[in-house]
Amino acid sequence: MAALCIGYTVTGDLRVARAEGAFNTHDLTILGETLHFIVPPPSGVVKVAIAFDPNVPQSRQEAEQIKEAFGGDLSIAGMSLQPFSVSLSALEATPFAVVIATEGTGTAILQHAVVTHHAVCVTGHLSDVTNGTCQIYLTSQPSVDIRLNEAATEAADVHFATAFRIMVHTL
Repeated sequence: MAALCIGYTVTGDLRVARAEGAFNTHDLTILGETLHFIVPPPSGVVKVAIAFDPNVPQSRQEAEQIKEAFGGDLSIAGMSLQPFSVSLSALEATPFAVVIATEGTGTAILQHAVVTHHAVCVTGHLSDVTNGTCQIYLTSQPSVDIRLNEAATEAADVHFATAFRIMVHTL
């Protein structure tokens, strides 16, 4: 299993540690490309929830860093990914097609919201995918690693093209 590296973002003379699991712009591009393998693929505006647990400081920090990495809406091949942060407790009542799970959100609450919305869940936390609360583990550090939990995708009634399943590690 691949471990995540902690990266650094330089701002002025300060070095701010990138939260473990926080997506960078390369990860977000890979996310957009991954969405094209959903059957049928999304198009137009795609609402991307960045779920955080307000009781876990690392979760809020990771959500903020992911939102900053988006830099606003991200257009990838006919889709406009529109990110927004949402508390884990408000997730189920919030419309979304994709959720990015941050530190501490890999719970039954997340899993239920993903299944209810028939949504895609992506995270930089492998344990959330191995335990079935999220479907896709994705990182580009130190190299691209994508893992898919097939049982979690089936539970959410999300279907990926065979070509995608061949390219990724399935759990």
